[in-house]
Amino acid sequence: MVSDKLAALQFYQLSIPSPKPPDSTYDKAAAQRGMVVFNNKAKCASCHVPPLFTEPGWNTHKASDIGIDDFQANRSPDSTYVTQGLAGLWTHMKGGFYHDGRFATLMDVINHYNDFKKARID
Repeated sequence: MVSDKLAALQFYQLSIPSPKPPDSTYDKAAAQRGMVVFNNKAKCASCHVPPLFTEPGWNTHKASDIGIDDFQANRSPDSTYVTQGLAGLWTHMKGGFYHDGRFATLMDVINHYNDFKKARID
């Protein structure tokens, strides 16, 4: 009954602008340096595509592609994780990061991917 309405719902969801962080909540110079790493060396933007900072289309990945267990993914119909949108991420600073809150800080997420990507290259 709702399948034919899902595309319109997603379009509506993606059209809602994310809240902007208050200027006092982050270091602007550090954010600019981080954006350079995000877009280039770390290749984060290959999945978290600006300006929505999520992946267009069918944005799912197997647990093995992102270096975590498949516990949560196995609850989905296709056993995958969806690329999370990063716009407005500052509103989630409590409760942990990642698909299931497993990482306490953003630096923990960065370290996870750094270690995971290095292991795949070695």
